[in-house]
Amino acid sequence: MMKNRFDKSVPIALVMLLFSSVPVIAQFVVHNNGANVAVTSGCIVTIVTGDLDNDAGSIDNAGRITVQGNLTNNDVLTGAGGSTGIFNVSGNWFNNSIFSADQSLVNLNGGNQLVAGSAVSSFYNVIILGNGIKTLGIDAEVQGTLQLNNLQLATGVNTLRVLNPSSSAITENGGFVSSLGSGRLSWAMNSTNAYVFPLGSSVGTLRIRPLAIKPSTATQNTFAVRMANVNATAEGFDVNETAPELCFVNNQFYHQIDHVSGSDAADLTQYFVPANDGNWANGAHWQGTSQWEDMGNEVVGTIGGYSTITNLGWTDFNQPGFILANALPDVSISAVAPLCASASPVSLQALPSGGSFFGVGVSNGVFSPAFAGVGLHTVSYVYQDGFGCENTAQIQIEVNQAPVLTITSNNNGSLQLCTGETLTLTASSGFTNYQWSNSQQTPSITVNSSGQFSVTATAANGCVSTSVLANVTVQPAPTPSVTANGPIAFCEGESVTLSTATGQGSYLWSGTGSTTANTVVLQSGTYSVTVTNQFGCQGVSNPITVDVIPQDDAIILENGNDLTVSPQGTGYQWFLNGDPIPGATGIDYTAIQSGNYHVEYIGPNGCPTSTDILEFTLQVGVDEYSVFDVLDVYPNPGKGEFTIRGMMPTMEDVTIELTNMLGQSLQPSVKVNNTNNFTRPMDISKYANGVYFIRITAGDSKVTVRYLKS
Repeated sequence: MMKNRFDKSVPIALVMLLFSSVPVIAQFVVHNNGANVAVTSGCIVTIVTGDLDNDAGSIDNAGRITVQGNLTNNDVLTGAGGSTGIFNVSGNWFNNSIFSADQSLVNLNGGNQLVAGSAVSSFYNVIILGNGIKTLGIDAEVQGTLQLNNLQLATGVNTLRVLNPSSSAITENGGFVSSLGSGRLSWAMNSTNAYVFPLGSSVGTLRIRPLAIKPSTATQNTFAVRMANVNATAEGFDVNETAPELCFVNNQFYHQIDHVSGSDAADLTQYFVPANDGNWANGAHWQGTSQWEDMGNEVVGTIGGYSTITNLGWTDFNQPGFILANALPDVSISAVAPLCASASPVSLQALPSGGSFFGVGVSNGVFSPAFAGVGLHTVSYVYQDGFGCENTAQIQIEVNQAPVLTITSNNNGSLQLCTGETLTLTASSGFTNYQWSNSQQTPSITVNSSGQFSVTATAANGCVSTSVLANVTVQPAPTPSVTANGPIAFCEGESVTLSTATGQGSYLWSGTGSTTANTVVLQSGTYSVTVTNQFGCQGVSNPITVDVIPQDDAIILENGNDLTVSPQGTGYQWFLNGDPIPGATGIDYTAIQSGNYHVEYIGPNGCPTSTDILEFTLQVGVDEYSVFDVLDVYPNPGKGEFTIRGMMPTMEDVTIELTNMLGQSLQPSVKVNNTNNFTRPMDISKYANGVYFIRITAGDSKVTVRYLKS
């Protein structure tokens, strides 16, 4: 790299001329290797895109030196005495030797810039310009003013000391000073003005949270502060360790304050933004007992766009931690004198208002000695403030013995009655001077309407007892109505459904015992339903009379193979073995085969009816033998007792034989001689049910008839 060397032997005037008239435009480093260089007032030296290294010698600046690169001082760099020199530096500032600021101004007007070196730079006036973050790599001092504008000055773990005791020595327009660890912004003070430290941090969530210190006297004091943009627990100040008077502390950021010199008390003001930081009403200090404690003497206010908490006259700076906090609300509850158990409820009083009372016998802020009972009772008052902090105060209330006055009813203790009923309320015995809420003065009263009833009476010990309210309720009785879903006069075998509305309660039907909202009726009678609602009240419906017309007793009469229905009716249909016989729709039918016959028809009463089953055996062969004019066996089928009747045109000898299905004779044959008209009873009832055969012989004619015993 090309170097421009200012030799000690070069006349100062020539050096000044070169600086003032020939700006350096190439990228290079301008070295002073031992010359005494003076930039006089009005003289401008600009090093474009290059660095200035004062390796040896001195540079006195009463004019303006602009370095668009780094400025490094390894020997002597001054502001030229009482003159106001200006240093415009766009790069880093390195001071490794002597920098006498005098009345000079240093403009840090680049991007991210570092103030570092092996020697502390004691600036006079400093203006933060350009953009980016200006960072200290070593401690630094400002004797005049520090103008932050809208930029961040990061001290890191170093300290920036403002030695000017004016409360306006630091100005900003949104700019702030940030620090880490042991880093601080220090300010010497000699007035009772409020010194506002523009503190902030871009680590994590960007926050600018100033801190103001207002000393109590105008003596010399120095305070060094830092805003820690972290949960204080991470730095050894556990936010969960709080004194009993505190509810909770800020877990987003806190401040560290060192009282470097002096001993005055000071008002400390912490700034916060409620929308981002929450609401706070207290300041807290970390104590040697390793906990946060309320600082007291808080004043709540606002400054600009900030809310503030100011703790007046603070003196304890043995520990550096200060934080926003919310204290538990100051809660108190007024004492209550001893009460008789029969005394009226007492309204409880507590401050601040808006909390809740708890304890035996407490309801809605009222203590009821009757409900609490005899003894010593703890009543608590719990209050929660707008910050969500909750505190409790307690008192003891003594309740002396007082008999309990109760009300009972003659309805098994129930206070409900149905419309039209009465209820007797009875007060406890052993009292005098009964006074009911309805003005009656007897131990018992009778009521028939809804209402709240109580009684007051005097016990033997003089305590006046009042019962709890007896809430008597008259409940409506149900009024069920019954309807039928069809005719209520019908034939036997049919039915009608009687119904009432659902959802009325429980049901009980007369005549059927049904317990639902409807019942099926099959028999004649008068029916109604009793409904019991949820209150135990009953109502009986209108009665409905049902007339069931019984079926006629219908039979089939036999005359040989001729069958007749009795009694007469209409709409006949004959059936054989369960199947209808086509065309057999009259009152008579001549059977042409054996089988089970029955008839369905409309009886004389107009109801469908059906005869019993007739097990019929067809009588055959009579017409085939001219010897018999009539031959009949009846009844057939039967139970074993039957009659054989025959008629013939001539006199004949007749023989009757009875056999089973195997042809075995069951009885000796019966003979009737020389007859043309015979009737003969027979009895085989002692034999098993089944089919038997009757053989009748007359002359040369033989007829066999099948008989069915059932």
